[in-house]
Amino acid sequence: MDELATEEASQPFSSTAAALVLREACSVVGASSTNATLMRLGENAIFSVQHPSLVVRIARSRGHLRDAEKEVRVARWLERCEVPAARLYPVEQPILVGAHPVTFWQKVADTGDKASASALGAALRLVHDCGIDDAVGLPRLDIFGRVGDRLSKAANVSPKVLDFLHSHLGDLRTAYAALSFPSPPVALHGDAHVKNLICTPDNEAILIDFEAFCFGPPEVDLSVTATEYEIGWHSPEDYHAFCEAYGADVREWSGFQVLREINLFKMTTWLMQNVGESDLHAEEFDRRLATLRHPAVRSQWQPF
Repeated sequence: MDELATEEASQPFSSTAAALVLREACSVVGASSTNATLMRLGENAIFSVQHPSLVVRIARSRGHLRDAEKEVRVARWLERCEVPAARLYPVEQPILVGAHPVTFWQKVADTGDKASASALGAALRLVHDCGIDDAVGLPRLDIFGRVGDRLSKAANVSPKVLDFLHSHLGDLRTAYAALSFPSPPVALHGDAHVKNLICTPDNEAILIDFEAFCFGPPEVDLSVTATEYEIGWHSPEDYHAFCEAYGADVREWSGFQVLREINLFKMTTWLMQNVGESDLHAEEFDRRLATLRHPAVRSQWQPF
């Protein structure tokens, strides 16, 4: 573990640091990290491992351990509810490797196709309709979640930018506190976008990524796709199909605009964590930041 501890102390969470954690994690469960592929780097580093066939999720810090434990409970609950969702790899988990919680998942056969907004609407309908099992221990929604932590740990961002983000966060907290939601709380996915569905060769859409599951108003889940639609990531036809599959359009609620601005802020600070990964990341962060500063000036955001 000396090499791992040295690596963690010398640099922030990155694709390079995560690969070192992966090697250690795989050795613990008897898997091989040889030829592993980094699928995504965000709140977690997500790797595809060939031998055996599984997906490994590595969280940024020990502070994410409770979320990893919750993911495991949620996965078992969704299986009991027969929701088409990712299933756990059969090992004791989560484990800690250095300061990083790690979970292991059965790899889902993936066509590589982008899931439809309609499939997401149908999946959210299933989740929201599930009876909540108290044993799952879902926390109440904290819509701002890790935003404060992201700001406190921000690297490669100027003090002036951080001052703006802190101020904007305060304004959003005030606006959110004034909302009155029209629907009773349900189990929320908490990060409900089409990239958290996998299309299988059997024409199923499999729900993944349970880290943000919580208990709160369904409008919060629905607002993510509505926000993406308003920034041009879904066509009108696709968004209409999403609303039809779920059975409601959150944009008809007067409080949606507040949720929209919160989503844009969270999408910007999520990307801020990775500005050092490439020029493309840095350029997109600047583009999103400009939108927060000047909401009337809309530029096309690029998804990551």
